[in-house]
Amino acid sequence: MTEVASSAPTELPAVEDQNTYNGPRHDGEYDRLRTQHDMIKVAMGGKLVLAPIDFARPDLRILDSATADGYWLVDLASSVAETATLIGTDLDPQRFITDLPKNISLSTHSIFDTWPAPFQSSFDLVHQRFVLPICSDEASIDAVKKIFACVKQGGYIQLHDGDMEEIAQGPQHEAMMRFRDMMQKAWTMLGYNLSPGPKLAGWLKDAGAVDIEQTVLVNKCGPAAEDKVQGERGTFVMLALLDGIEVLAGNIPGFFFSPEDFKILRADLAEELATVGNYWRTHVVWARKPL
Repeated sequence: MTEVASSAPTELPAVEDQNTYNGPRHDGEYDRLRTQHDMIKVAMGGKLVLAPIDFARPDLRILDSATADGYWLVDLASSVAETATLIGTDLDPQRFITDLPKNISLSTHSIFDTWPAPFQSSFDLVHQRFVLPICSDEASIDAVKKIFACVKQGGYIQLHDGDMEEIAQGPQHEAMMRFRDMMQKAWTMLGYNLSPGPKLAGWLKDAGAVDIEQTVLVNKCGPAAEDKVQGERGTFVMLALLDGIEVLAGNIPGFFFSPEDFKILRADLAEELATVGNYWRTHVVWARKPL
């Protein structure tokens, strides 16, 4: 059996060790996710949650779906009571953080599966980010409905996902445009949705959510950013994303972008982002479950 990282009793069963995760597993991908986390937190004014949650409540229950290694929950743990229950789930348990605060537990679960009965209408806050680009619209709608069922009446859900369609364009941004166009073609070929962010509010409304609010973050790379560190983070995230796509492409027979194409694009993109910069948008959407 695969060991599940946990320092508190978990409410999901462990699963057999099998290769069910098709995303990147390499160290660079998890470095990207952590850098992206730090970048997004700054862009959100130092906050991890925009929904109006009372973090002082001793019985607070929070679910982080598609938690990756659990980094978001570990960061959040310092803002909640020690008696709060923080649960993270992900399809791939191999990178779960093992040294966890006592009120965090991590277990395996797929966003495409129905959540266990103890999770239904159970959480004050359900959080999920940056996972729906690996889904079709149909699968995303179903996943949102399933995870919304975990929110208790009067509780909140916060979803966060990207929009890679709208970037700075023109002769100075040729490499970023090539990157965007390559991703659009690849995602279409795979049947995925490259930019679910603008659709989140509508999907939540269809799931039955009310009091839907949204903010759009403009994540800038290189000299386009007002803050040098944030610009460096944005550049790192974009280049690491390209590297991750190259890893995935190696598992797709006949993929239209060759290793040489990736090599050339990466060099061009690195130079362009370092000298000119660019941006992409992410949508943070939060909503309430009716009483």
